[in-house]
Amino acid sequence: MKKLTNILKISVLILFVGILTSCNTDVDDPYAAYTPEREAGLIADWLKAMTDKGMDIDTTQSGIFYINDTTKVGSGATVAAGNTVTVKYTGMFLDGQIFDASSLRGDGTMTYIHKTNRMIQGWEEGIEVLNKGAGAAFLVPSAKGYGTTGQGSIPPNTPLIFIIEVTNIK
Repeated sequence: MKKLTNILKISVLILFVGILTSCNTDVDDPYAAYTPEREAGLIADWLKAMTDKGMDIDTTQSGIFYINDTTKVGSGATVAAGNTVTVKYTGMFLDGQIFDASSLRGDGTMTYIHKTNRMIQGWEEGIEVLNKGAGAAFLVPSAKGYGTTGQGSIPPNTPLIFIIEVTNIK
């Protein structure tokens, strides 16, 4: 049981918070009545739930919140522009609903060249705190995600969670 990773714990907590927030009878879809204040409230609620559960939340200079997975401590240099980075990831809404995951494709990983405009700004900035073997959960505000337009199944103005593990950097 000691081998239960922090990422699994974080996922369970995110799901728990999602269940709690989905019980709100005032608004069926928390993203339907978006205002900057509403998004700030959703983010504040998530952060409070994580800190109430003893999670240590860090913030990048640009405002990406993250929780390091202390069972996935990496080594070497952190991700930098031009690196070819291989990751395992899960993307989800604050309610825990998964909208994308590397496990849904091929070998369960995704490889990309960092800072080539392929990833959202929040991912690009957040992942730079990780090195090979490290993992973290990132909360990306909508302004650093898909903004006012959304993308596919992601509605406009939606804060997102990404659980990322860097498996290789070249």
